[in-house]
Amino acid sequence: MTTLTIYIIISFWFTSLIIILITVPYFFLPQQADARCPNGYHKSPSGDCEQVVPHKGKLPRCPNGFQSPDGFQSPDGDCERVANDNNSGSRHSNEAQNGIPSEDDGGASSNGFSSSSNATSPEPLSSSSVTVSESTPGKCNDSLWNHVYNPSRLEIVDKCITVTGNIDSIRTERDGDLHIRLRPDPPHTHLVNQANQENQFGDLVLEPICIGKVTQATAITACQNFHQNIDIPSVGSHVQVIGSYVLDKEHGEWAEIHPVTIMAKNP
Repeated sequence: MTTLTIYIIISFWFTSLIIILITVPYFFLPQQADARCPNGYHKSPSGDCEQVVPHKGKLPRCPNGFQSPDGFQSPDGDCERVANDNNSGSRHSNEAQNGIPSEDDGGASSNGFSSSSNATSPEPLSSSSVTVSESTPGKCNDSLWNHVYNPSRLEIVDKCITVTGNIDSIRTERDGDLHIRLRPDPPHTHLVNQANQENQFGDLVLEPICIGKVTQATAITACQNFHQNIDIPSVGSHVQVIGSYVLDKEHGEWAEIHPVTIMAKNP
């Protein structure tokens, strides 16, 4: 047997061994389906499959005084403190008014909001419509914008307005801001747009900034060595709010008061 023949045989077996080592794991190791996660897993907002707690039937309800978008806790749902409102089927009773839920209370997420078909707010007008009585230049603290992370995500409609309404829910978010839903009084219902109707139960969003612990990497620098000193009335309170009226371009351009300069009870 010539040297060339031996070399060819060795090369053949070596190549075959490499092919076997590459293909065997593909057939014998468990593969994750592209379209659906395996049983016992849930597809997270980022697209990853994450394990969920085994349960029978529906997941447990949120604690008294809280609600999630569907009324039950879910792997990516939020439990947010809500006001007692008998006029809306999407809101649950609130037996305890004190305290603000955080990501530890219900897995709060900056993109975990959900729509509700039960919202009963009036039909919204254009979100860019601000009346003379609402626009209150000079009343806002412009330095707060130094602590708004990625401010370009917010389209400013009016740098400073005043609005009144009832607080329906309060929760903290991973960027350190509070996410407050305000049911505006009739003179201010035109500030709510279709995105608010579909994703915020028809409420206006209020965001006092740098209140809670910041765990969102992109927001750490903005809130570093800063904590907004602002009083936050309890859920159910009727309040007057002063701040910048903006559209959140990262969330369907729903309308917000962001940042909030003043929030005070208004009998």
